[in-house]
Amino acid sequence: MSSPSPGIIPTGGAFFPVSEFDLPGTIDGGQAFRWHSLEGESGYRGVVGRSVLEVRPADRGLLVQVVSGEPADVGEIRSYLGLDYDLEGLRAKYAGDPGLGPALSGYLGLRLLRQDPWECLCGFICSAASNIPRIKLNMGALAATQGERIGPEPGDFAFPGPEAVASVGEQAARDLAWGFRARYLEGAAVAVASGNFVLERLLDMPYKEAREALVALDGIGPKIADCVLAFSLIQGEAFPVDRWVRRAMEEWYGAPEKMSNAAVGEMARERFGEDAAYAQQYLFHRQRLAARAQGRV
Repeated sequence: MSSPSPGIIPTGGAFFPVSEFDLPGTIDGGQAFRWHSLEGESGYRGVVGRSVLEVRPADRGLLVQVVSGEPADVGEIRSYLGLDYDLEGLRAKYAGDPGLGPALSGYLGLRLLRQDPWECLCGFICSAASNIPRIKLNMGALAATQGERIGPEPGDFAFPGPEAVASVGEQAARDLAWGFRARYLEGAAVAVASGNFVLERLLDMPYKEAREALVALDGIGPKIADCVLAFSLIQGEAFPVDRWVRRAMEEWYGAPEKMSNAAVGEMARERFGEDAAYAQQYLFHRQRLAARAQGRV
């Protein structure tokens, strides 16, 4: 199958050439929450926009098929999957770095997604005091009850827009086991649906200004804001700090145990600059997998 031409992904799918792509680490590693592994296969099924996609590894690339819903644009899928980012250049730049260097050489092809900002915001509102399996359940339930069915499988729903979420209110999310997060979901939905908060404007803002705008929303702290900025709004300075990233910064860069998360983030930005978001994902991945191998997870 030839490489895709600009335009719509054709019937039968499109082959996207890419020298390295860690499909499970990228699709199912905590950036996005509505992808599910294909039974008995190494691929994944998920929804991007109003298209149900199946993505499978292929020789020197990825095979992307639109299996239901609306046609998908080749350029939008390339962007979503982060295929144009120069990982080889990043690896060369940080070859001597004590933490990031081994991560980049050890976990080839881990990429940052560029998700829809609204769905990404909802996913990380849902992430507060939660875990990936539960977030997947909560996000899937929200899509199934308030989104539009666009395919035959259980997860084949377009994600509901802010207007739909705002119209049903907080209780609807509580009924879907969102708990205390339901209040913040409704607040964000009302702000975005009313036009008082325009997520796309954050694309053109300096990083700190964009983060300040996000944390002004009720229930959005610095970590959630940085996740949204890193995984949908391509703000390279974003550096979400959780326990795994803290451990990485302590172990490999000498961050004091009592250093605040905010200070850890600033330390990372000083070191990595516009590469901070990518650095975070690789350090997170390396530290979490090391803990799992040692039985600490």
